[in-house]
Amino acid sequence: MSNNKMNLIGKELYRKSVHILLTIILLLPYLIHLPWPLTLNNYYATGLFLAAFINSLVARRGKVLGELKKFRENIEGIIEKTNKELKQPLFLVEQAVSKLQEIVSTQISMLERDYEKREGYVGLLYGMIGATLSILVSPETTVYGLLALATVDTVSALHDLFFNNGQRTLRGSFLALIVYFFILVLVGSPLLSSFLLSIIASITEYISPEDNLTVPFVTTLAALFVGMPLKPPL
Repeated sequence: MSNNKMNLIGKELYRKSVHILLTIILLLPYLIHLPWPLTLNNYYATGLFLAAFINSLVARRGKVLGELKKFRENIEGIIEKTNKELKQPLFLVEQAVSKLQEIVSTQISMLERDYEKREGYVGLLYGMIGATLSILVSPETTVYGLLALATVDTVSALHDLFFNNGQRTLRGSFLALIVYFFILVLVGSPLLSSFLLSIIASITEYISPEDNLTVPFVTTLAALFVGMPLKPPL
């Protein structure tokens, strides 16, 4: 396997790990009681704000990284002109800023997809929009939309990465359908409703221009119509 292929696989595995972790964070209200003063609405509103804020940073990544570089250079200039006693703490500040600059640059590079290099990291923002809209429409079935968000996109993308060089295939979507179906059955959902919902979620992921937005929302709505058990947040 070529180095380029290995790098692509490593990057995609990292992205999908972050994707699953963020979805688990979205699922927390269904797993634990939120501590006061958090409610379901302000929990998701805060997440949506943070996603939009991060997206704005990434969209302006060149300016952000440039400002960090300029700030570090200013500190280096001050270090050169200051006395010996102040040099050490200023040097530590310069190192911290340099490390922050490196982390920001690395994370942006690891997370963004090819088209996001032009448009900013929209996956996180669209995922939060889709999840928040789902909560507003039907908090009792949002859990199914979030499970689809974690499962369907991840399984199909990894299948296509390993077996079709990242090109979307029906095989990947079919595998995602099967995995999502078994997850729904394992959490106690009816067989027929689970199968219908799995088909809808997989088709939505396959045809959608931005699955992070559409998969949770469409699956949440579909769960109402196919008769999935209602699971209100704790």
